[in-house]
Amino acid sequence: MKEVRFGTALQKAFRDMAHRYGPHLTTAATLTLKTYARIRVRRFENQENEIYEYGQALTDEIVRSTARRFEARLTHYLYGNQAKHPSKKQWAKPLILVAIEGRNTHKRTHFHVAVGNIPADRLARIDEIITQAWHDCDFGDKEVCVKPLTDSFGWLDYITKEVGYTDNDALAVEHTCIPEIIQQSICTEGRLLRG
Repeated sequence: MKEVRFGTALQKAFRDMAHRYGPHLTTAATLTLKTYARIRVRRFENQENEIYEYGQALTDEIVRSTARRFEARLTHYLYGNQAKHPSKKQWAKPLILVAIEGRNTHKRTHFHVAVGNIPADRLARIDEIITQAWHDCDFGDKEVCVKPLTDSFGWLDYITKEVGYTDNDALAVEHTCIPEIIQQSICTEGRLLRG
């Protein structure tokens, strides 16, 4: 009898969840984080455009806030104010799946990202857009690799490789951004398959 480890079952569950979005993904990116950054902010009582600068080391909270910032900047560059418009919010945001690697290993902390729901007029320059959104993050390092996805299921398997083994939270479900229109289409497909 073949022994099944807990890690394998957990990894399979994460992959099953992520694979539902595979047909909607078009772009893969690997984004490296800085381990230390100089943060510049305007002073609260900004008399003469004074800037306050301080050093900050990378922490788990900063990793999480960097993921949120990247999502916000990417949404802004892809959809602008449409993402805030009440009648357009259901479709005007990118599909984003984020995996965080390197927190529990010797590797530098980095994100593996799968992106979809990109407007057609921006798809040709998506590498520039993702790079710009990443560089808008204080801890976004210069190492950025963006490629078109030819095998979304293979990429999803790759980004979940640490789940259940070195990092159970590698697929950052809390940073998954799913447009309502894609979620509805997946639910509709599921009902059609069952019914």
